[in-house]
Amino acid sequence: MRCIYCGTPLSSIDYCTGCGADVTLLKRIGRISNLLYNEGLEKAQVRDLSGAIACLKRSLKFNKENVAARNLLGLVYFETGEVVSALSEWVISKNLNVPDNVADVYIAKLQSNKNKLDTINQTIRKYNQALLYCRQDNEDMAMIQLKKVLAQNPKFIKAYHLLALLYLKRQDYEKARKLLKKAAYIDTTNTTTLRYLKEVELATGISTSLEVKHKKKYAREETVNRLTGATTYMNGNEMIIQPATFRESSAAATFFNIFLGLILGGAIVWFLAVPATRQSVNASANKQVTDANTKMAQQVAQVQGLEEQIETYQSEVDAANKTKDDANKKVESYDQLLKAAGTYLTGDQSSAAAQLAEVDGESMTGEGKNLYTSLNTLLQDYVFNEAYNKAGTAYMAGDYATAIAEYTKAVAANPDSFDAINYLAWSYRNSGDTVNADKTFKEALQRFPAKASEIQPYITNTSSGTETQTGETDASGNPVTQTKETDASGNPVDADDITTIQ
Repeated sequence: MRCIYCGTPLSSIDYCTGCGADVTLLKRIGRISNLLYNEGLEKAQVRDLSGAIACLKRSLKFNKENVAARNLLGLVYFETGEVVSALSEWVISKNLNVPDNVADVYIAKLQSNKNKLDTINQTIRKYNQALLYCRQDNEDMAMIQLKKVLAQNPKFIKAYHLLALLYLKRQDYEKARKLLKKAAYIDTTNTTTLRYLKEVELATGISTSLEVKHKKKYAREETVNRLTGATTYMNGNEMIIQPATFRESSAAATFFNIFLGLILGGAIVWFLAVPATRQSVNASANKQVTDANTKMAQQVAQVQGLEEQIETYQSEVDAANKTKDDANKKVESYDQLLKAAGTYLTGDQSSAAAQLAEVDGESMTGEGKNLYTSLNTLLQDYVFNEAYNKAGTAYMAGDYATAIAEYTKAVAANPDSFDAINYLAWSYRNSGDTVNADKTFKEALQRFPAKASEIQPYITNTSSGTETQTGETDASGNPVTQTKETDASGNPVDADDITTIQ
């Protein structure tokens, strides 16, 4: 120790040789510090690490320059897994500049092993992360981190305590007991460990034994003796091993032993080697099948992908062809429209109408649509008159197929002509197509409701004429029907009213 007044090293006398100050009390404090160091050393030797830490801290409070106490405190910290605290004590001890300081050796050993330092840093980070998870009530992640910490630093007492506390919270008492026993083997008198063990014992009703079970010293020798047949006995403090009496075996016994050995060897090969070989072969076959299936699945997927690409390209080609066809039709329609317009300008309305009929008016746009509409309007009357006259001539001649075709053109050219649609229906009827006849009569009835009295009687036909309901009833309440007569050709009685339009 040094004088607190002048820094002179103290001698055996009770006053300072440098300044003459009374250092009796200072020496007494030093002796108390050394006494506490000795107590801490004794407790550390019996693994009472918590008690040792308490004694060594008190020793350093009396004498901060007690290098031995500080170095021992660092060792105790290191044994409990608190490497940072241990390094702190050793660094302070090193800075006291004491010759032959063992703290230099401790620090050098730690710094020489970079992997050890990295592991220590990782355990500290993981432990802090586990604490954060606990504060966030994320217990599963905290337990995972703590298990990693204990795998890297099996002497970290605080990690044992925190993981055991999590197990206690989940009422997994046996796992908590196992962890606390490991912590107790490191620090036998740690109050936190003992308190947690007390909680486990209260919850389970089973006491915890912290005694280390020692294996029997002569267990191996007894086994060997049992196998060799040797006799073992004690003579005072010495163990006497008497070997078994040697007996020479006969030839029959030798052959029997050889035969028995062959049988045992074959059995071992059959029950151990053969199943292993068979399992290896099966595993190899299964792997080959799996690889083949995987390869096949990949090839199928590639084929499907190529087929989808082909379908996509084919759709694009079809769309392009359709666009091309539509464009060609549109061009043809424009050419036909111009041809019809030129023919109309020459005065040949018949040819112009025929040419205009081949034009697709739906595909026209802009000025082409306007030209088509104007030309169609100009030729509509001509087309109607020509088709109506041809239809009338064919109808009177009994050529109902031609009459149907021409009346259809006339109706398309002039939908407002009642005569055209009426005689179209009669053409269907006289040709025997009653379905289209009724359909056309109904269409005429929808277009010309004012002509209902002329149309409705002919919707339902009979062989001799047409019967329809007049809307009146007889005395029995049945509807009264009237009959429209037709001529010998099946024409309506007013068929002679058909006129030719000039």
